[in-house]
Order: sequence, then C-alpha cells, then structure tokens
Amino acid sequence: MLSKSSTYAIQALAYLASKGTGTEYTPISEIAEAMSIPYHFLKKIMAELAQKGLLNSQRSAKGGVGLSRESKSIALVDIIEALDGPALFNECLLGLPGCGEKTPCAMHNAWATERTRLRLMFSSTTLADIAIRVQSKGFRIS
Repeated sequence: MLSKSSTYAIQALAYLASKGTGTEYTPISEIAEAMSIPYHFLKKIMAELAQKGLLNSQRSAKGGVGLSRESKSIALVDIIEALDGPALFNECLLGLPGCGEKTPCAMHNAWATERTRLRLMFSSTTLADIAIRVQSKGFRIS
C-alpha cells in the first residue's frame, strides 16, 4: 500500500527517533546498514525529506542527517505525504478518474471509509510513538 520510499523513510526516521538522538546527525550509511536499506536509495529519500523540511543534513566528517524537529511532532502522515503526496488519502482505489459521490466506482464507499481510517492512524501516530514501542516493548522496525 505504501511506496517503498515511504516505507524506508518511516523505518529510517523511526531508527533516528528510537536512538533517542533524533535531532543529532547520524550517517546515512549507519542507518542503511542498521535497517538493511540500500544505501543509494536511502540517500535519495533522505535528500528529499531534507528538501521537504523533515530532516536536517550536514556534510562533514561528523555529518549525516537528523530530525528537523522533535519526534513527537512528526506524524507518519507527514512522511508519507512528503514523499508520495496525498494520493493515498484522496484518490480512487481503482485509479478511475472522476470517481466520487456522484460517479462512484465499485469500491468507492468501502475505500472512502478505509482511507479515512488510514489517514487518522497515520496522523495520530508519531515517530516518538514508534520509538517508545521499540525501546520499551521490543518491537522491531526492520
């Protein structure tokens, strides 16, 4: 359902948040290795997230990426929409143009309900929430 870019971004940013040093700089190579994400793909994702204001980046011997703000203020929906746009929450499940209340597709009503639920879940879940689950309950992010 989520693009590979969004999935990897959530994993990588959750890694930063779960380290407890989310706003400090961490090398992308460290994140890629820890999360088993292809380095060059992750590097592109991190650059895009930095452009969108979710990450700070620094080039130097002690450089890398860090969250641009506290993990409790970055919701998963922010990450998804930064990379994929709002399509998941707005467009027809079957990809039909003009699908809506007046001209619904066969899945319109069911999808309208589910995409609302998904948006609520992604909007109400922050990187801090994930970090807490990883640190205190032993859940995994990779």
